[in-house]
Amino acid sequence: MLTTSDCAVIAIYVVVLTWMGLVARKKAANVDEYFAAGHLLPWWMAAISHHVSGYSAVLFVGFAGRASSAGFSMWTLFSLSCFIAMMIAALAWAPRWSRLKVLTPVEYLETRYGNSVRLLVALAGIGVKFVDLGIKLYAISIVVQVCTGWDLLPIIAVGGLVTIVYVLIGGLWATVLTDVMQFFIQFVLSVLIVVVVLQYVGGWDSMWAQLPAERAMLFNTEAGIGFDFWLVLLIVTILSYSGGTWGLAQRFISVGQSKDTQKAALLSGFLYLLYPVVIFVPAWAAPLMMPEYFDPSSLLPREGFDPDQTYVLLARQVLTDLAPGLIGLLICSMFAATMSMIDSDINSLAAVFTKDIYQRNFNRQASGRILFRTGMIATVAFGMAVLITAIWIAESEGIGKVFEKTIKMFSAVLPPVAIPLMFGLIWKRTTARGAILSLIGGLLTYALFNWLYPDNFTLNMGAELGVSFLIYFAEGFASKRSAEKEREVSALFERLKG
Repeated sequence: MLTTSDCAVIAIYVVVLTWMGLVARKKAANVDEYFAAGHLLPWWMAAISHHVSGYSAVLFVGFAGRASSAGFSMWTLFSLSCFIAMMIAALAWAPRWSRLKVLTPVEYLETRYGNSVRLLVALAGIGVKFVDLGIKLYAISIVVQVCTGWDLLPIIAVGGLVTIVYVLIGGLWATVLTDVMQFFIQFVLSVLIVVVVLQYVGGWDSMWAQLPAERAMLFNTEAGIGFDFWLVLLIVTILSYSGGTWGLAQRFISVGQSKDTQKAALLSGFLYLLYPVVIFVPAWAAPLMMPEYFDPSSLLPREGFDPDQTYVLLARQVLTDLAPGLIGLLICSMFAATMSMIDSDINSLAAVFTKDIYQRNFNRQASGRILFRTGMIATVAFGMAVLITAIWIAESEGIGKVFEKTIKMFSAVLPPVAIPLMFGLIWKRTTARGAILSLIGGLLTYALFNWLYPDNFTLNMGAELGVSFLIYFAEGFASKRSAEKEREVSALFERLKG
């Protein structure tokens, strides 16, 4: 299905990525540079990288697939939530990450609470991340499969191995450089697709006039995206995009000045607000442009059609007629975006394992060389775990599973792990006991409610968030620290003030 021009574009892209990886290798000569870019990352590069690392092929596959039936509410669910999250992050969290001057987001937890919390958050965060990353690798494999017709499992295997090798070579610098390059390529391609799509459907207003009225609304309760669902997911998004997702926190940590992290958060936020529109427009118009895949009366996906393929099928239809090689460029840019996001998270997981688990608990006197080697070994191990998870997801039953699995896993597990991490930076009172009980209590609450009400995601998430927050803040009023620990925490908060 790929033309000679497409193959040539892919080959050139691989050469460019290899060159960028080798350039990044020279910038990642020690542990600090490998995991945190030496705290010298320019704010605008951090912003673009934060933005690109926040969606990957999941947006093009799972979210775009859902947008074909949910309409404008998907912009509300994703873009508006991310924008609000980044505006809050610019004020509350981004500058604090920079002021910490740490290598990992988890590292400061020992000073804030104690090593028990640092170790628990590190283990919990690592343990739950593999499904998320596996979904992302599976998502980009769908893109390649639809465009090439190749079998899914070999695509996952090759994609996973390439991802591991790339981050192994250049660390965080390699990820950021790739982000910047592919952002501009992807933007140009996306705009081209939108122009063609809007011409085909008669423009923005005409598109919505031809679709069911509820698809033009901010919230579409018929598609399961009501205000209550959005509000719960907004809270999770604020926690995640402000730093609860370690790979995103690394972007702020790697910027030298706190004022620059605020600029990075603001720019990233506006990109989230505006850029996804060019991704969602083709998905919104898909029922009008690809009637063979959608029911003519309801304009919902026909039975047996996997909506995860919506954007890629339409993009292939549009780009094939525009110019040779554009399909190859689309594959490359989306693969690079997903590879970057996975690389970013693998890099942060390896950093946390190396500093917060291995060095702190097993080899406190480890030299920089040993830590560097340990980090690379951890990178390979975590990368292989992600690869195995992606294969497991591909073998599981169901269609449209990228959106469903991403939302459920991401939302269910992240908050209890993120609350002690994020609010430990801005709330002084809670002790180690409150942090631990908040994490455990939240996870147990979700497990209980998910068992009792398996089909009520909003209730399950609301209960989990309520319990985690209640325990975390209430314990701060009920407990006291030792005088020595109080001095440590007070010194930490003085440093966070800047």
